Amino acid sequence: MLKLDNVRYSIDEKEILRGISARFEPCRIHGIVGPNGSGKSTLLKNICRIWEPRAGKILINDRDTGTFSRRELSRTVTLVPQNTNIGFPISVYDIVTMGRNPHLGRFQPMRRRDREVIDWALKETESEELKDRIVNELSGGECQLAIIARALATEAPLILLDEPTSDLDIKHALTIMELLEDLKGKGKTIIVSVHDLNLARRYCDTVSIIYQGGLFFTGLPDEALSRENIKHVFDVETTEIRSDSKSFLYFH
Repeated sequence: MLKLDNVRYSIDEKEILRGISARFEPCRIHGIVGPNGSGKSTLLKNICRIWEPRAGKILINDRDTGTFSRRELSRTVTLVPQNTNIGFPISVYDIVTMGRNPHLGRFQPMRRRDREVIDWALKETESEELKDRIVNELSGGECQLAIIARALATEAPLILLDEPTSDLDIKHALTIMELLEDLKGKGKTIIVSVHDLNLARRYCDTVSIIYQGGLFFTGLPDEALSRENIKHVFDVETTEIRSDSKSFLYFH
């Protein structure tokens, strides 16, 4: 269970996160939505302490993450960043092995257990056939799966993803969201910032709206992504289109 208590973050004199308090239950997919620049990426980086909060507390299972060692925190929470660019030739397999670093001592070789976890992460992301390919020669969707495999290799129970589908085609976007749904069923807690509100409605158990650095609303997807909330936050009108038992939002 993850809890945020009045989390604040600023750069110089500009406040990016304005006292965010929220609670994220385990074994759920929690969506984070909001306009560009609202603080979604900053929030995720604060949760895993890539950036240190200026005020407030972040607790995992009621323990302040500020008391975690860096190695311990890396085994507990992992981040799949937005638009990962690998600037040098490295294989998918070697990228995924990096996920085992929190479990290995300095200069310690990989053990049988580490290789088993790497194989599992590749299998979970359906990346086994890519393992010998060079990452920067892959398509955007294939590369994203490799980066998610690296995150899985950490075995962290809490997985953060920063707009993992924003630059992908529909097929790869659905593949990744269905993978997250599968991981939720296997005990992972997932917090994902989502660009596509229809994907958030379909796959997330809760949706939190970040607006101007604050938590504007959090709740069930249909409640959070109401016509009134979307109009206020995104300044667009919506119409709900229904087909059989399914529905989606049309923006205009």
